Amino acid sequence: MTQASSPLKRITDIRPSENALFVYLTLVTATYLIWLGLLKFTAPEHQQIEFWLGNSPLFSWLVAALGAPVTGVLMALFEVPAGILVLLGLKDRRLGILGCLMAMLIFLLNFLYLFTNPVWMDALGGFPIIGSGQNLLKYLSMFAVPTYILGHHMQAAGKDKTAGSFKKLAVFASFAGIALVMGWISAMKFYEFEAQGIVRLMESNFLFSWTYQVWDVQGASNFIGIVEWVFLLLLLCLPFNRFLGGLGVLGIAATAFGTLTFMFSVPGWDADSFFPLLNRTGVFVLKDQFLLAAAIILWKNY
Repeated sequence: MTQASSPLKRITDIRPSENALFVYLTLVTATYLIWLGLLKFTAPEHQQIEFWLGNSPLFSWLVAALGAPVTGVLMALFEVPAGILVLLGLKDRRLGILGCLMAMLIFLLNFLYLFTNPVWMDALGGFPIIGSGQNLLKYLSMFAVPTYILGHHMQAAGKDKTAGSFKKLAVFASFAGIALVMGWISAMKFYEFEAQGIVRLMESNFLFSWTYQVWDVQGASNFIGIVEWVFLLLLLCLPFNRFLGGLGVLGIAATAFGTLTFMFSVPGWDADSFFPLLNRTGVFVLKDQFLLAAAIILWKNY
C-alpha cells in the first residue's frame, strides 16, 4: 500500500464499537417506525394503505372491512409503540427485545408485498422489470437492522448462542438486502422508463444535476447505475478483502447521503403540508438510511 493511499486504508480499517453501533441502529429504527407510524393518520398514507393492503390477498379483507383510515390507526398503534419500545431498549433490555420483534415482523410483512401484489411492469415484459416494488426491495436490509439489535440484547443477557444466531441472520439479510437494492434497482437505470423517472430527482439536485451537462437522460442514468454496481461489487469483497469492502461501504454511505439530499431538493415533504409530513419521495429516501445501516453492520462484522 502506497503512502498516498494509507490514510484511506486507515479509514477502511476502522470498526465502530459494538455499543456505538447498537445506539446508532436503535435510533435509525426507532425514528423510522415512530415517524412512519404517525403518518398513518394522514390522508396520503390512507391512499397508500388502500393501494398496498387493498391489493394484497393477505390484507385486502381488513381494508374492505374497516376502511383505510381505521386500518391506518391500527397500523399506527402497532408501529409507533414498536419504535418507542426499540428506543426504550437503550435503557431496558426486555422492552428493547419486544420492540425488535415487533419491528422485524413489520418489515417482514412489508417485504411480502413483493410476492403478493402486482409490482411488475407487464407492459415492459413483467419480471424482472419492477415498478412500485422498488420500494419493497429495501425491506430486507431494513429487517436486518432490528435483527442485529436483537442479537445485541441477547448477548447482553448472556445468551451468546442465540445472539450469534440473530447476528448471523442480520449479516446475511444485510448482504442480501444490499445486493437486491443496489443490484436490481441499479439495473433498472439502464431502461428508458427508469432513466425518465429519475430526471425529476436528479435535475434539481446540486450533487447530480451536472450529469445532464455531460450526458443525455439515458447516459446520466447509465452512469448512476454503473457507479452503484461498482459500490456493490466492492462491498461484496468485504469477507475477503477489508480494504476493497471498506471502499464499498464508503460508496454506499455516499449513496445514502446523496439520496438524503433529495428530501430537500425535490422536496420530500408533502406538497400540501410541511415537515414532518412526507410524500412518497420522502419515504423512499428515508428507507435508504437503512441501506447505510446494513452496510455498517457488514463493516463491523468483517
